[in-house]
Amino acid sequence: MNKAQSVESKEQPADARAEAGGDRNVDQIRDILFGGQMRDYERRFGELSSRLEQDAARLRSDFDSRVSALEKRMDEQFDRLHKALRQEVQDRGQSLDDLESRHQQASRTQRSEVNASISNLQSDLAATDERLRAVLADLQTALKVAGERADGALGQTREELRRDKVSREDLAGMLAEVALRLKGQFDLGVVK
Repeated sequence: MNKAQSVESKEQPADARAEAGGDRNVDQIRDILFGGQMRDYERRFGELSSRLEQDAARLRSDFDSRVSALEKRMDEQFDRLHKALRQEVQDRGQSLDDLESRHQQASRTQRSEVNASISNLQSDLAATDERLRAVLADLQTALKVAGERADGALGQTREELRRDKVSREDLAGMLAEVALRLKGQFDLGVVK
């Protein structure tokens, strides 16, 4: 520190003391002139401050109770919506299970009906095949019998033809007789 700074620092406390004493005097004068009003203002400010604190506390309490009531209502709404959603999910799941069950039952029923139809068609086809085979066997038997009859009739006709046919000598004699008759040389029983 230099000398100028040390002199200033010694003077400052003296000035500060003088100012502090002056401030006290100003405060005393102010207290004498405005003391009653200041106390009245201080009382009013205190009452106002107290009322503001009470109002703030009441507002805070009212706000807290309203927030609590709102939170409670929101929690109730959330719980109700959550239950409704859970119930809806459960109902939809049950509906899907029912639908799947009905679909499976319908599939089983249709499969059973198709299998029954196939079985009926197979049995009908087997019966028809059996009837056709029986008819074919009957036709073969009838054809065989007809063939045997035709063979028998043909054989009989052949035998009759053989029996009834004119022998060569008889035919030669007949032809000779016809030739003689044509020539006019044949007289009943007499040959000319």
